[in-house]
Amino acid sequence: MKMMKKVASTALVGLMVGSSLVGCGNSATTSTNDTQSPDKAPATESSTTPAADAAEANKEVSKPEKIHWMVHSGMNAENGSDQWVEEFEKKTGIDMELEMVSNNEYKTILELAFASGRVPNVFDLTGENLAIYVKQGAIRDLTDWVKNSDFYDRVDPGVWEAVELDGKIYAVPIEVPSAAVTYVRKDWLDRLGMDIPTTYDEFTAMLTAFKNDIPECTVPLTAPGLKVSMNLPEFFLGANPDFIKKDGKWVNGMLEPNMADALQRLQDAYKDGLIDLEVVTNTTSNCRDQWYSGSVGVFTYWGGNWGQTLTERLQVNVPEAEVVAIPPIEGAVYEYAVPTLLCISADTPEEEAEGIFKYFFEYMHDGGEGQVLFQSGVENLHWKQEGDKLVQLPTLSNPDETFRKAWITPWMSISPLEVTDKNLDLAQSVVDSLEIANTYAEQKSVYPVSDTLTKIKSDLTLVKENVIANVVMGNMSVEEGLNKYKEEASMLGADKVVEEMNQ
Repeated sequence: MKMMKKVASTALVGLMVGSSLVGCGNSATTSTNDTQSPDKAPATESSTTPAADAAEANKEVSKPEKIHWMVHSGMNAENGSDQWVEEFEKKTGIDMELEMVSNNEYKTILELAFASGRVPNVFDLTGENLAIYVKQGAIRDLTDWVKNSDFYDRVDPGVWEAVELDGKIYAVPIEVPSAAVTYVRKDWLDRLGMDIPTTYDEFTAMLTAFKNDIPECTVPLTAPGLKVSMNLPEFFLGANPDFIKKDGKWVNGMLEPNMADALQRLQDAYKDGLIDLEVVTNTTSNCRDQWYSGSVGVFTYWGGNWGQTLTERLQVNVPEAEVVAIPPIEGAVYEYAVPTLLCISADTPEEEAEGIFKYFFEYMHDGGEGQVLFQSGVENLHWKQEGDKLVQLPTLSNPDETFRKAWITPWMSISPLEVTDKNLDLAQSVVDSLEIANTYAEQKSVYPVSDTLTKIKSDLTLVKENVIANVVMGNMSVEEGLNKYKEEASMLGADKVVEEMNQ
């Protein structure tokens, strides 16, 4: 399904229908099953009588004195998170304990917080592990608060339908997720007199020319690993090493016929030096650093915000560099990310939790002062007012970069701004990459719950990673690799996963 700009919020729908149901089948939550969750059930539903509903809507909600928020994405201290906290406290009168956690450590630290009994009031989950936390009674039922909120009707109804589990809403999406698109050094194409590639042969010819004819090119194409089709769409060409839905039935993508062709393409490109030789052990940060240095010709990464970041940081080192987000080549598939959802811990007493929802969640999506603060940060620190424009200022840590978001990307919000004097001019690199993403990117398949997948996901992922790496590096043939995967995956119970997913 193609994602169009008109329905930016609706882009969430298909993703989150699947993501919300994935929890029991995602490795990110396997260890959570062994964690001692709070000994409290989610908030119960209120009476459904009209009189009770009216009383509930009109009752006074106490403002919380303090909110403990654990977060792993957004602005850091060097770009003004301390000043943001001060501004939030000044505007709301609520003490904010902001706990910044690195992305790589977030899952572990959140689980330790549950184990130790020091659970943050507010934290985020991916749609992949939401169901696990709901099943454990670790997060509060927000249904009544969401439906009685000021922003409920401003959000696309499909968003709320998508985050429901058994008719209840346990989390609010922070923003509409991004899609990954492929960025190319346009200045290198121009130097070589080449056009933007539209087929696989043209794409590999471009990489070969970068390798042979651009002296500063040490890595024609970089990627953070091999096991995710999103990172290498031009080589997978529609193949997907995950469990996927095909003709209405769930199948193991690693065992589909098109996977053999994908692995052969990857093996050939790696042998020819077209893909980063360190791709197996690459991290995302390492890929970005390579790109910024000016030594990489092609990198698939998030559209929108990152279109500008990848351009600006590259131009610090290579002022004449030009970057373009290209449409997918024939057969390639761009994919949307799994969305991030904001939750309230069930360990937070109900009255306090309701106050947090009203004075934090509603404030974040209020269409006015609060939403501007969560989107664009602090006035005269992160942005300034010029007429009816909100002008983004340079970041505190790097005056050559523009500050673009605090916690919510302004152009990816689930609720529209209602104030009319905060118009934002987007950089062309943001507009272009967003247009590519919104035009071509596709939803991920809906994931039903599989108890077996919950148990074997980590081991199965290791088998998949090992096989793909060895095939790509030429240590085994494509046939040998797929046979090895089939044998080991079957021993783990992958066949039962498919059976459970199709029940």
